[in-house]
Amino acid sequence: MSTTTTQPCNCGCTSTAKPPTTERPRYYSRQLVTPDDMTLEQDYFRAKMRRHNRFLHGWGVVCGARVVAANQPWMVIVKSGYILGPYGDEIYIECDRCVDVRVPCTPAPPSTGDCQEAQPALAAGATQYVTVQYQEIPTRLIRVPLGGCGCEDSSCEYSRFRDSYQICILDHCPNPSPVPKFDPANGPAPDCPTCPAEPWVALASFTVDDKGTVTIAECDCRRQVLGFGSFWWACTAANQNPNTNPASPNTNPTQPSPTGGNIG
Repeated sequence: MSTTTTQPCNCGCTSTAKPPTTERPRYYSRQLVTPDDMTLEQDYFRAKMRRHNRFLHGWGVVCGARVVAANQPWMVIVKSGYILGPYGDEIYIECDRCVDVRVPCTPAPPSTGDCQEAQPALAAGATQYVTVQYQEIPTRLIRVPLGGCGCEDSSCEYSRFRDSYQICILDHCPNPSPVPKFDPANGPAPDCPTCPAEPWVALASFTVDDKGTVTIAECDCRRQVLGFGSFWWACTAANQNPNTNPASPNTNPTQPSPTGGNIG
């Protein structure tokens, strides 16, 4: 249902972000620093972050971002959460979002309250997918003097970029792939992961009847990424036997606490 403008990047994929760069500016005394220099430095470190995320962590939902039913017909709620996009971008849904499944795409900024044309209802029983993609949005429009005379002596420029996202309803599961077998201790040297064809991360699938009742399949097409935000263990003193500490029933560093779960 949605289209996006893409640009080629250096890993053989497409991305809504700027092409990654491996070059950064070198500053020296009495240098004239231009906007291109400052932008290049930002692009360099953003590209490093994206490569780090793609190759070391992968992509998908890290935590949260559940899709639950709403009380109103045709509506679902996307819960707050943290997601890594297919091209290494961070997607942070900072608060719960109410999404009308009849609207192809819901931008991140809150609604202005303006009237919108009614959207056609989805076909009853058709499987649709709630997805999210990273967006970079220019903000803080300011007036910039041009130094001329008359009415055309100034213009407007955006002074900030904001990391944002867009929630869209698709009629297909984006970037489907089989669940890999996780065996970190054995196997051949792995190849680098290839770039997915689409920028979307699926959060859930759903069907809707002719009355607007939404039925959600929470795990359908949903890809989870291994995160260590909840992984920890209780510290013990060096001269203390961990097996005799009643306050820490699981203190062996090789065995994660019940909060973090066990790996392997």
